[in-house]
Amino acid sequence: MKTKTFWTILIKILGISILFSTLTVIPQFFSTLYATFKDGNNNHLEISFFLIFSLLIYLLILRLFVFKPEWIIEKLKLEKNIEEKIDLNIKASTILNISIAVIGGLMLAGSIPMLCETLFEFFRQKSLFIDFENSKWIVAYFLKSLIGYLLFTNSKAVTKFIFKQAEETHQA
Repeated sequence: MKTKTFWTILIKILGISILFSTLTVIPQFFSTLYATFKDGNNNHLEISFFLIFSLLIYLLILRLFVFKPEWIIEKLKLEKNIEEKIDLNIKASTILNISIAVIGGLMLAGSIPMLCETLFEFFRQKSLFIDFENSKWIVAYFLKSLIGYLLFTNSKAVTKFIFKQAEETHQA
């Protein structure tokens, strides 16, 4: 395996990990935005601008890590730091496939306890779902569990999609 291939795989794995961390960041983003407008603060524009700017930076980083890792390798000169060829007889797609399955499994394992805890709190309060203050977290943890399960069971399809998108990006 070439050094560039190693760095490409590693950066894509980090990008996929960042992608799935958005499942907890986005609800916090909207929660902060909602709380800002709900309160009588006069700095709506500043906070909204900051949150949207932060989200755009996050999406830019995500795009670079998942679909354009070669640009990161070139700018950080990662290829020049390791001169040797890495002796692995595994295809890049196989490593990425395994990594996606592991990330999906970790997401599933991390979100199910939080989902159960939030559901337990909901049933203990005996309130309507719409009146429950943490209802958005029930939805977020459910979606994170579902996506983790789907990644775990469909990692090959996700790997094909990532490589297809990367090839289309190179051709453009």
